Amino acid sequence: MRAGLYIHFPFCAAKCPYCHFSSLPWDETSYRTWRQGLEREAAAPREAGYEFDTVYLGGGTPSLLGPDEVVWVRELVQAHFFLKIEEFTLEANPVASRTNFFGGWREAGVTRLSVGVQSFDEAVLRTLGRPYTAEEALRFCRTGRRAGFDALSIDLMIGIPGETPAAVERSLDTALGLEPDHVSVYILENVEGLPFEELLVRHPVDEDAVVDAYDRIRDALEAAGLRQYEISNFARLGKECRHNLKYWRYEPFIGLGPSAGSHLPGRRWCNKTCLDDWADALSRNETIREDVVELTPSLAAREALVFGLRLVEGVDLGAFTERFNVDIMALFGREINELVAEGLLVLSAGRLRIPSRNFLVSNRILAKFV
Repeated sequence: MRAGLYIHFPFCAAKCPYCHFSSLPWDETSYRTWRQGLEREAAAPREAGYEFDTVYLGGGTPSLLGPDEVVWVRELVQAHFFLKIEEFTLEANPVASRTNFFGGWREAGVTRLSVGVQSFDEAVLRTLGRPYTAEEALRFCRTGRRAGFDALSIDLMIGIPGETPAAVERSLDTALGLEPDHVSVYILENVEGLPFEELLVRHPVDEDAVVDAYDRIRDALEAAGLRQYEISNFARLGKECRHNLKYWRYEPFIGLGPSAGSHLPGRRWCNKTCLDDWADALSRNETIREDVVELTPSLAAREALVFGLRLVEGVDLGAFTERFNVDIMALFGREINELVAEGLLVLSAGRLRIPSRNFLVSNRILAKFV
């Protein structure tokens, strides 16, 4: 069975004030702890029978790793997993000091460079606390485009305090000028308990302006040949992120590293979040798994429906019933009929989907199935 392999690199040069992902400042001692822990986790006994065709090195800021270190990661997982890689993604921050790594990353096997630009507007980057200028981000992406990766992906963010329509347009035009293969568009959210929460209280964002920005970006990307295939993701034909598609299609994946999640048929779990706790448990041959969930057919069907409805293609109900041996209409018929009647869902030719006009209220829709 095919599966995806995710490797979490938990370090950043500095923590962004809006970031809720598991990361910590890089230092040599912590880095050695991560390497030793990753070696132990990769070598640990695990479920057999999986062929890993995608590898995703995420974080954190994996572009802190030089080419030799990426080679080390690849050789480590090659030694312990059956790899048949069709896509190897490296997440990167667009800082000038890493542009000389492009050739080495490609030689290390990276096929897809995912650049977390967030914005090409100077004022927005300052608000976000990003450690580079708009010009540096542009040069980084241009160099990455010329480096010959199979796919260049750019992340953009909207819904930022102080962001203007002109700033959105500037970022969009700059991104399109780079002719990326893939663009992800995220709305700033989930900042509760983070430094950015106070800023949003002082400078609330106009939700109508966010909707307008999202619609404008979506229309422009589609017109440029970047087809929307998921609520936040657009790609040229054949350049969709194969690894992330495994999440939305509820397919198997294994996560290595602190806080990494895994999902195999019948169960899912997360690794311990704290680097030291994760590494200490591995050194003692103790479990690193937390939040282990045994997936009944009904629960798996619920989760698969929620993830699948994020895709533009939606969910094929016939294939869904065959896969999970669950009649989704028997499980959620009332909710589905109500949402269809409201125009929030479309049920046609045996396929259930969220129409694109409703993507920004998808949380309200998906909550009905949780």
